[in-house]
This record gives sequence, structure tokens and C-alpha cells, in this order.
Amino acid sequence: MQKRLPKFRRVPEGFTQKRITDRGGLILETIGKYRFVTTSDVVRLAFGNEDVTYRHLQQLYHQDLISRVALPKNGSRGEFIYFLDNVPALRELVRNSRLNGSCFDWNLIKTNRQKYRNPDIGQFLFINHELMISHFRSGLEIGCRDSAGRVEFSDWLQGSGTWGKAIASPKKTLHHRPDAFFSLRFPNAPEGQQRSNFFYEADRQTSNLTRFKEKLETHLLFLMQGKHKQYGVQKIRAVLVETLKKDWAVQLKSVAGQLAVLYSLAAHLFWFTSSEELAEIDFFSPHWTCCADERKRSILD
Repeated sequence: MQKRLPKFRRVPEGFTQKRITDRGGLILETIGKYRFVTTSDVVRLAFGNEDVTYRHLQQLYHQDLISRVALPKNGSRGEFIYFLDNVPALRELVRNSRLNGSCFDWNLIKTNRQKYRNPDIGQFLFINHELMISHFRSGLEIGCRDSAGRVEFSDWLQGSGTWGKAIASPKKTLHHRPDAFFSLRFPNAPEGQQRSNFFYEADRQTSNLTRFKEKLETHLLFLMQGKHKQYGVQKIRAVLVETLKKDWAVQLKSVAGQLAVLYSLAAHLFWFTSSEELAEIDFFSPHWTCCADERKRSILD
């Protein structure tokens, strides 16, 4: 009978003869593209058999190529959350294999080492916001992958790479910091209609409506002042706002309605949905609404 391995203590001696296969490399590259990512999303993103993915995750953990943590959920331990924090080991692997080093943000991995190598659970309580972004991104990636070439996913940016400013008045500058920017490309569409660009906001109901209104107004001013062209695009299709619950999404949409009285652009710019609804139906189905009307929209529209 195979001996059960510890979940939170590495046993490297059990894996000294195990080499990193192409599948293990794909899993490393997948984790490298996401700051933090859950087991379920790794399984969805990495092709192939689910049990094989689990075995590779176990091997990579015990070989100290990935790290993991599990946060409490509903009174018990939640699923593993994976991240990278071992720069020397990963650099050596990149040098000696076909691993794609461009998937790794070395500064971020170094920071993870400093902050999260031996943390207490309290240091990870911020992580739910990061996971919400990661889960949305994985939905995009998988939806595009399953579209048989109809839609392609590109240009994902998050973190400091998205930071900008909007001018509210001669004495007031607003910081524009969306959770992400991304583009979808439609290869079969007519020329000039092949790309849609979006900002994305993950709202975990931690901010009041007044602060949320200022966030939306910052988006409006940023676009009206043409600052979005720093992304190399001429137009933003929509600002997507995902929040946790359907009833809160309705309240956030009402804030956009207040702004639409002052800025007509707001009526069609801000699209809202909830994590509840995203989990219920196909990712690209129409489940986004704006305050201009009650029609459901798809980000493929």
C-alpha cells in the first residue's frame, strides 16, 4: 500500500528520480501566468487527465518548484492555492529544459518568496480578490480555447502595468487602476471589427457605493480624456464588473445609472454580472447587463 505523503511538508527524497515532463512544464507555465491559482483552475487549464494533473502537482510541490496554501472554507480546509516562489530552481529548469521562461515574472516570484514562503494564514486573507481575477481569466482562456478558433484571447494585463491617471480638475488627479485589461480577437470578423477591448473589475463587496461611484467616474474620465490609447487601442468596448451576489450587482448597476444622468457614455459602458450567474451558465452566454436597458449581453457581442 502506497504511503500517504504529507500535505504541508515537502518530502523531496521521494522524487529525486522524477524528471519534469512536458506536462509538468505546462503546469508550471500555467501557474506562472497567474499570481495565485486554485487546483480546480489548474486542472481546467492544463489539458489531459485530471488524476495525472494531480500527480504532477504533487511532484512539483515536493520538488520545491511550486508552493501551495489552503485557506479555511466553511469550517474546513479549502482547496489548494498554488503559486511560485523559488527563483533559483525555476531558472535552472528554464536553462536545462524547453520551459518557456517568458511565462515567469521573476520579480513577482522573488516577492512571493519574501512574503509567503513561511506565512501564517492571516497573510493570505487578501487572496480571495486575486483568485476572483484568476478565475475570470481562466474562464476567458478556456472559453476561447473551446471556440474552435472563433475567438482568441490576448493582451491580458493586471497589476502595476494597468496603472494610469485621469484629471478630475486642475487640482485633483484620480488614479485609474483597473483589476485587468484584456482583448478578444475575432479572426473571421470583417476588417475593423476583429478586436474588442475591456477593462475588468472584481468587486468583493468590500467597498461602499460612494467609493464605487468614484471608481466608475475615474473610468469615464480616463476614457473621455483618451488615456486608454496608452494600451495601443482606439476603443474600449466595456468595463466589466463582476461582483459576488446578484442583488449587489443590481445595486452597483444603479450607481452607473446615476452617472448616466451626467455622462451619457455611462449607460452603455458599464456591464455587470455576479459570480453566481457566471457559475450557472456558459462563460460566453449573455449574462451581463447595463443600465441602458434590460437586455442581456455577451462579451462576444
